[in-house]
Amino acid sequence: MSGPWSKWSVYEYMRHVYMRAGRWPDLPELLDKFPATPPAEIKEGMKEFETTLTIGGGKRAQ
Repeated sequence: MSGPWSKWSVYEYMRHVYMRAGRWPDLPELLDKFPATPPAEIKEGMKEFETTLTIGGGKRAQ
């Protein structure tokens, strides 16, 4: 981790946006929100968040 933000910061941001707006941010939005965070760290946070939304069989929870 190179700064104050980590993949967990990205995960929490995505979770809050999803809970409030019913959508999750895409990579360009996250790059804009976390400019000092390495893209690999952002992608890890995205992966963690997407994993929490999947259920058995690879389907997304609704």
